[in-house]
Amino acid sequence: MSTTTGPTAVGGTRHTLRVLAWEWRATLQGAAEYRTDLVTGTLVSVLWLAISAVPSLVVSLHTDGAGGWTLPRLMYLLAVWYLMDAVMWIVVMPNISAWGEMVRTGSLDAILLRPVDSLLLASLRTFGVQDAPKILLAIGLGVASVAAGGGPQGAWAVLGSVVCVLCGMVLMWAAAVLACVRTLSQVQFDASFLVHAGLNLARVPVPLYGGVVTVLLTWVVPVAFVATVPAQVMFGMVTPWVVLAGVALAAAAVGLAVLAWRSELRRYAGAMS
Repeated sequence: MSTTTGPTAVGGTRHTLRVLAWEWRATLQGAAEYRTDLVTGTLVSVLWLAISAVPSLVVSLHTDGAGGWTLPRLMYLLAVWYLMDAVMWIVVMPNISAWGEMVRTGSLDAILLRPVDSLLLASLRTFGVQDAPKILLAIGLGVASVAAGGGPQGAWAVLGSVVCVLCGMVLMWAAAVLACVRTLSQVQFDASFLVHAGLNLARVPVPLYGGVVTVLLTWVVPVAFVATVPAQVMFGMVTPWVVLAGVALAAAAVGLAVLAWRSELRRYAGAMS
C-alpha cells in the first residue's frame, strides 16, 4: 500500500518500473552465466524466421501482389509478426503462463504484498533471454523490406507504423492477461491457446481473409493491429486515422485487463487459505 499518491509514489507506476528494472537486471546477470543458451537461441531464431518466410514467398511467387501485398510488404508484415512472436516468448508467456504455479506455491502472495503495481510486476518481472536475438532479426528484416519496397510513405508513415507496433504489443499483452487471469481463482484454468491462435492468424494479411472475417479480425478481435495494420500504415495502404484507432483500442484493452485483474484479486484466496 503506497503512502502517497501519483505515479512516482511507492506503489505507483514509476516505482513499479524501477522495481522491474531491478528484476530484469537480475535476469540478465543470471543469463550471463549461460552464454551457450544465447548462441543456441540465435541459431533456432534464424531457422524459425526462415521457415516463417516460406508461406510469404510462395504467395508472392504465385500471385501478382494480391490486394497490393507485394513481396516487400509481405516481408515487412512478417518482420512485425516475428517481433510480436519474440515479445510473446520473451516477456508475455514466461510471466503469465507461470501464474498457476505462483498461486500454488504462494509466490503470488509475495508480489501482492509488495508496494508495487501487482499486475505489471506479475506479468513483466522476468524475460527469456535466449529468444532475444529474434528482436534483432525482426528489425533487420523490417529495414530490408522497407528498402526493397521503395521506402515508406514519408516520416509520418514510419512514426505511425512504430506506434501501431507498440499498440500491437500492448494488445497482445492485454489479451494474454484476459485469457489467463481466471487462473487466480481457478488454478487449472488456461486459455492461453487463444492468444497463440490470434498470433498465428496475424501471420496472414487480414484483408486476405475477406468479408465479415476481416471486419471481425480488425474491430472485434483486433488481430489486424498485431501485424497487418503496422504494414499498411508503413506503405500508405490505409488512412492515418487508423493509427488513432489503434491507440484507442490499446487503451481500452489495458483498461479491461486492469479491471479483470482487480476483479480476480477480489476472489483470490491466497495459497495459505
